[in-house]
Amino acid sequence: MRALLLLPLLASSLAAQSQAVLAALATGTYFPLDVGDRWVFRTDNRFVTGAYEVWRVDRTQDYGGQTYSVIAIEGASGVSGESWFRADSSGRVYVLTGNGEQVFLDPTARPDPTAQLRVTGQVKTITSPFGTFVDGLNYSNEFPGNLLLENGTLVRGIGLVTSAQILQTGSSGGFTSGRNLIEASLAGGIHFAMGTPSIQLGMESLTLNLSAKFAPNCAVPCYFVACYLAPGADLPGTYKPCARARVSLANWPIGSSRMVELQFLAPDGTVLFDSRIVLDADPGKAVNDLQVPLYSASNQPFAPGTYKLVAATADGSAQSSLAIQLQ
Repeated sequence: MRALLLLPLLASSLAAQSQAVLAALATGTYFPLDVGDRWVFRTDNRFVTGAYEVWRVDRTQDYGGQTYSVIAIEGASGVSGESWFRADSSGRVYVLTGNGEQVFLDPTARPDPTAQLRVTGQVKTITSPFGTFVDGLNYSNEFPGNLLLENGTLVRGIGLVTSAQILQTGSSGGFTSGRNLIEASLAGGIHFAMGTPSIQLGMESLTLNLSAKFAPNCAVPCYFVACYLAPGADLPGTYKPCARARVSLANWPIGSSRMVELQFLAPDGTVLFDSRIVLDADPGKAVNDLQVPLYSASNQPFAPGTYKLVAATADGSAQSSLAIQLQ
């Protein structure tokens, strides 16, 4: 059984990647197999346009004295299958099939002619929605008996970037299916994603135990001898639970600012905390951390229940929320 790689052509005029990113990718392979690697594709075929599919390296598994990386493929209906791959020290990639292990990709100077993916040429630069990369391979993948031919490109350090499958026959021939890579997360913390504007919201924990006083205490201690003569300090033993929330903008036009409202809502929808902040979309200015009080008065934490943290732009263009469990 031959593996299917269906990734249609990507095109963009974005700038080249930084030297640091390119240097990191240069240490990788044309088919990354590290646990945690993840790719998201937009899929198109003769029946559906614009579906989505996730490929991810879930785990490693030993078989026949070899260790394989297991790639799971997941679509809207769940995991559709798994494939087992391994690479040797020369960069050759093998796939485990029902007929045993087969050479899947051989990028060496003298490639194995039995490899499923036949290298058809080197690519110096590749342009994608994530920018311009260097060091790629064009390949073809022919499926004997069903007249299917697949052509595509692999990028060192990223993996599958572009491919299209066609049916080589008469009036019914032509494009049959494909995938567009729209996101990639790779070992070492490298992440590429298409620029989808969004508002991101985080909380230091989704479960906070106030009854046991495990949540941070934001009571103000007495810092000097006469502190209780001036307002500000809390009495000894005061418990004012609080939590850190983080709000950020992602992929907004550089130079554009947004008013964002952060609210903490009780189970009945009552607004317990409300703060408005201005976030700039420029890198480094699009993130804000805020203290969210979890008490109605000193030593009176909010009652247990499911609360909600909500962040929304004032113009209504984006919103994000989290369910917070107080105990």
